[in-house]
Amino acid sequence: MNESAPSPDYTVEKQLARTAGVTLVWWAHGIVRLLLAVAMVYYGVAKLVFGQFGVTDMGDALITQGEMSPMGVLWRMVALSPLFQFLGGLAELGAALALLWRRTIPLGAVLAGASMALVFVLNLGYDVPVKQISLALLIMSVLVLIPWMPRLSRALLGHEEIRPGPVPVLIPWRPLARVTNVLGPVAALALVGLIGWGVSGMYPERSTDETTPAGVWTVQDDAAAPAAQLSEDTRWSAIAFGEVEYGGLASVQLRRADGELLHGRYERTGEGTVELSLRPLRDPGTTAREYTDSEPTELTLSIDEREDGTLHVTGGGQDLVLAPDDSAMVLYERGFSWSVRPDDPFNR
Repeated sequence: MNESAPSPDYTVEKQLARTAGVTLVWWAHGIVRLLLAVAMVYYGVAKLVFGQFGVTDMGDALITQGEMSPMGVLWRMVALSPLFQFLGGLAELGAALALLWRRTIPLGAVLAGASMALVFVLNLGYDVPVKQISLALLIMSVLVLIPWMPRLSRALLGHEEIRPGPVPVLIPWRPLARVTNVLGPVAALALVGLIGWGVSGMYPERSTDETTPAGVWTVQDDAAAPAAQLSEDTRWSAIAFGEVEYGGLASVQLRRADGELLHGRYERTGEGTVELSLRPLRDPGTTAREYTDSEPTELTLSIDEREDGTLHVTGGGQDLVLAPDDSAMVLYERGFSWSVRPDDPFNR
């Protein structure tokens, strides 16, 4: 008898310890994978319902590039292209679904990693205050992908045989695993549906109302006398009423003769009557709470549409005539064309 050979009990104990260790690693991997999938569902659905960035609207037409923040530039860029926003959300939701199915985990990790790499770069470039979150999600994507990295490297860089990849085993007891292998995907789909329903319900109902006064308007005639100095002239020079409503409220921007821009929301309250709630642009260093707690300027206006297309506006100390500003509507009316137009490239 060979005294150096391990006893059967020791071999079984070692095998059990190895199985327990591997199972714990897969459980840790599964927790990271689940958290990543939840985040991908959240951000993906938020983009698919056009809630995270919204949609571009003419009620935002008067702000100049220099008045925007870097984050504001990014939000407007994404909102301008529903296709870009939808595809971004589709990639993130697709990554989440793949992460929740054992045999498509590497695909989900690659999709999530690519999406989060782009988001992280955008957050850095446009100073969006969720840089750390996007970086954490990118790192989590890499961690989830680690078990399949040797296989991917052989597929992309090597010439060796590509062997089957590992399959996560969270339940090493086969009879119970047969049950969890069925219930797991069902629970995952239920989780995706629940999160998606919750995220889509976070945003107010969106609708479009193209009726008057929606559009961008310049002041054609004002009954008020001008101030002695332009810097003291608070008369209106232009106003933009949005057509996209969220819970009955649409965006509005007002440019005064002294150059100050006011923005906020307006509501149609009756035939030819609107109520405006306006604030100046938020100054750097002002917290969001301080800004929202500031007292807005409330105005009630009566609007009469004339046959020549102008608007007669009264109320709130105003008596003026507005004319449509076609030049300010190019961004919202030009649209998409597959073929080359006579004025292409139209880059202004």
